[in-house]
Amino acid sequence: MFVIGLVIALPSMAGCTTTGSDGQAKADATESSADAAVVANSLVAEQDAAISGEDVSPEAFASQRPPSAALTALEAGASVDPVAPRSAELDALIAQYAGIYDVPERLVRRVVKRESNFNPTARNRIYWGLMQIRHDTAQTMGYRGPASGLLDAETNLKYAVKYLRGAYITAEGNEDRAVRFYASGYYYDAKRKGLLRETGLRD
Repeated sequence: MFVIGLVIALPSMAGCTTTGSDGQAKADATESSADAAVVANSLVAEQDAAISGEDVSPEAFASQRPPSAALTALEAGASVDPVAPRSAELDALIAQYAGIYDVPERLVRRVVKRESNFNPTARNRIYWGLMQIRHDTAQTMGYRGPASGLLDAETNLKYAVKYLRGAYITAEGNEDRAVRFYASGYYYDAKRKGLLRETGLRD
């Protein structure tokens, strides 16, 4: 099968990119640390979606609190009011998801600043939204919607902070290293430390 052949040859993918002066270089260099099986799942899911016209994605890997009504509506295809950059609403969402995933709020804000400068609608090629997460990475974290749905601030935070949590765990609480892992990927580091389940990279 074409997809299987492609997966064998395909290096693993990182979760995000940094926008700005180094964004283009990182967009071309972030194929560093995801599992071939995870990549296969996302590729097969996307191919099936293209054939059937439906969105297909892997099951969530880690437990999470129930989403808000607005987030549920968005993933069901309904429209919701966008969150303004640097608004009180955005600040509250950042604090909320930092708390849900037990990640320092300052670390989440640092990544949001670095990746999009607090702009929920930022996009750089295959990287989406506040935290510039890839669609396939979000799917690995349990997302079931289209890539464009990641331009919603709450949706982006729900899955990108979950991915950042894994980076933070793998970095053993070192925030600088967690930022690097978030940008470049951390699958093999997590695997070496026996953290695949805890980080949500494997169920």
